[in-house]
Amino acid sequence: MNSVYAGFVKRNIAWNGNNWAMGCDFADNDMKSVQVRGEDCSGRCAETAGCTHFVWTKWNGGTCWMKKGSVSKNDAIATNDQDMVCGVVSSSRPISVANGYSIQLMKLFLRSSNTINVSNRGSQPISVGFFKNTGANQPSFVAEKAINISPGETLSASLAHGWEGRLQKLTGAPHDPATWAEIHFNAWQDMTFCDISLIRGFNGAMVFSSVDGRLRTGFTNDLRQRAPSKYKVKESKGYDVLQPTEPYTGGRNDELVAYYRENVSKGNAYIIPDDHSSSHGTTDKKINLEIY
Repeated sequence: MNSVYAGFVKRNIAWNGNNWAMGCDFADNDMKSVQVRGEDCSGRCAETAGCTHFVWTKWNGGTCWMKKGSVSKNDAIATNDQDMVCGVVSSSRPISVANGYSIQLMKLFLRSSNTINVSNRGSQPISVGFFKNTGANQPSFVAEKAINISPGETLSASLAHGWEGRLQKLTGAPHDPATWAEIHFNAWQDMTFCDISLIRGFNGAMVFSSVDGRLRTGFTNDLRQRAPSKYKVKESKGYDVLQPTEPYTGGRNDELVAYYRENVSKGNAYIIPDDHSSSHGTTDKKINLEIY
């Protein structure tokens, strides 16, 4: 997982005690992240085999991003977010940094070659979770990060090389019925593959597109309006959703499948697992996702 990006700026970084500074970041080379206080981050890094540098942010109540590899202070990137702290670990005792910074909204994630721009096309604020697969075709139900997006707003996130998983509008719990926006970066021949899936439910329309304009898939209509009433349910937080076409308990909701076939053009969503024409590839590493 990458540390939070708050806007790169051109300025000198003021290194405190020679080993840490505020308002800076180190790109890539993540090992692991832990939720700790700011003053404990460097110590955690020093105690972790292979950790050579770190970044601490206010994200998720305070997160220490431990990083590996050869690094120098010249590799640090200045940011507009003065709450961020970056540092390198030396052979001396662990360094400490002050806490008590003001909480700022997370707007953008650290940039890399794989970028996804997430837009809220609805009228209400939404939270979007990023769920990285635990293996090939093995979905996770623990979000590695989440972003809050206001109506009409677009936020950008970077994803690691080879990232495979889904984005999901978090109207309820991760296991609740929901539309899945599935994406795999750097897959076959280094291509990016995207699809919208209704197999695990529906809680809103979504559209994938590539920044270069060569890929577009998904739909914008609210499928709840005319759906068979027996498939309309409320998830754990009371939000109106549609049931999965193939529940976790097994079987298939054939009437719901038929309804989707009538209302979603072929190739624009996985309705059952055999809908392989709904998976679309592009050489573009910059992808848009619109959520309705």
